[in-house]
Amino acid sequence: MEGMSLFSDVSTQRRVFGWVSIIWFTAGIAVSQRLELQTVSQVAARCGENVTLTCNVSSSRIEIKHFSWHNNKSLCQYDSQHDDPKVKCEYIDEPLPQSLTLTLLNVMPSDQGTYLCKLRSSQGVRSKTADVKVQDCLETSGYDRNESYAECWFNGVYPGGGSVRWSQGELNFTAPAFYQKEKMDHHGRYNILSQLDVRKGNLNQPYTCSLWMPSTSKAFISHELHVVKKLKGSSESMVTLQWICLIMEIIMVKCMT
Repeated sequence: MEGMSLFSDVSTQRRVFGWVSIIWFTAGIAVSQRLELQTVSQVAARCGENVTLTCNVSSSRIEIKHFSWHNNKSLCQYDSQHDDPKVKCEYIDEPLPQSLTLTLLNVMPSDQGTYLCKLRSSQGVRSKTADVKVQDCLETSGYDRNESYAECWFNGVYPGGGSVRWSQGELNFTAPAFYQKEKMDHHGRYNILSQLDVRKGNLNQPYTCSLWMPSTSKAFISHELHVVKKLKGSSESMVTLQWICLIMEIIMVKCMT
């Protein structure tokens, strides 16, 4: 009987140990599954705006070993100061959830791309990405004109591939009546210049230059230009009038004497 009782006790202990192991294993899986990172998948902004990317830890408090934002290089870490003037970094430990926020200041096309949030903790490694897209940018625009040419320029344009279209009333001009050139700046934007020959046009009607963007297939901005035609012979007429006035003055002086 003592042998059977001992065997029964050993069997019971094994069953208890087995159930405890299963419980711990299940709890470990549950804890691991609860550890996730949450952030926006995509953000769109115009040039000059600020973009905020927040990475939240969807779990109870954990022991963090590494927490950072990357884009080709490390931009923001939870436990160290950053020296990039184009970004702000903020780590929040209280209240929950723990989070790391990266703010991109004055975004430009050169800032767009995929940003990676990476976490390493006592419960494993997790990562999440966010895509930043820059669109529909225009910094400045203007125009100039004389009796020969009308000119429009658009600076800080993004995306590239924009085209300048010229019209006068219902008449649309095509090359070679005008030309266009563009140059990329150090931010990845484009400066566009277009010039139209108006010497053979109707100077009594205004001209319109419009910047068309490929992303919207419509005019992004337009300018109306009034070209003033120079009066022919105006300088010669002024000289003739001055001579007439001089002769009249001489005649009057002689008559008075």
